[in-house]
Amino acid sequence: MNQLRVSTTSVRLADGRRLAFGDAGPLDGQAVIYIHGALGAPLDCHGEFAEALEELGIRLLMPQRPGFGESTAHPGRCLQDFVRDLEQLTDALRIDRFGVVGVSAGGPYAVACAHGFDDRLTAAAVVSSLSPLCAPVDVPGLPRRIRLPLRALAAAPKLTARLGDRAVALVQRHPVLLQRAMTVGAPPVDRVHAATNSHAHSSFLTAARGGVAGLVEDHLVTSRPWGFPLDEVRGEVHVWHGMADAFVPADHALHLVASLPRCRAWFDPGEGHFFFRRRARDILATLCGDTLAV
Repeated sequence: MNQLRVSTTSVRLADGRRLAFGDAGPLDGQAVIYIHGALGAPLDCHGEFAEALEELGIRLLMPQRPGFGESTAHPGRCLQDFVRDLEQLTDALRIDRFGVVGVSAGGPYAVACAHGFDDRLTAAAVVSSLSPLCAPVDVPGLPRRIRLPLRALAAAPKLTARLGDRAVALVQRHPVLLQRAMTVGAPPVDRVHAATNSHAHSSFLTAARGGVAGLVEDHLVTSRPWGFPLDEVRGEVHVWHGMADAFVPADHALHLVASLPRCRAWFDPGEGHFFFRRRARDILATLCGDTLAV
């Protein structure tokens, strides 16, 4: 299997926190920041993903959001706070221009980048992303098996974090539990993905290395109002969504497409939630090409 070497390090931010990140690909390549989802902070590039990066000549930066992995927690943060973290990261690496791709719960952060950065951003891609349409627990069509845990998390985040830490210990001993959690009620295409994805387990354990409180906080961040109206997002945003997504119903993507001024959309009726790495070549290519006319 093709695999790229990933170097891992961190930068110290202005307020003293550390922002950990992975760095893969040529140092002089087109820089793209990958903003991970809710349950993992991957620091690996393998298979079709690695092939796409090599073919496109991309330098991929993989920051771990506050409270994930080795990154210092930042209680009470908002989407724009992480945009400022990324500004400091790219300044430290002397990267002037870059693209951003946000997957699932990383999508709101990518949209915030399209709002917060000016000409430094080539474009943003949001894949299987949430929107500010409503809180995740209130999305029409969200299955009860997902809605109830999210409602409990929102009502009692500290208790959820304590229970989640116990769950991490179980997942360490029984990796199949994470696979089952990812596939209960999921469409067939996502069940196949989970069965063949041997890296989801390590990605989750990496994210939860310091406990799941950071993951819980992150959910609360994306559940609150985003802090800016979508019609004021001037950056170019590409929306990618599977119509069979059971975790983030397509209503979210439709809301983004209807509201963002400079937007291109891709919908696939046969795809579920976990398609990013399979379609990485197509998605990442949009961040390296020409932008939309204003």
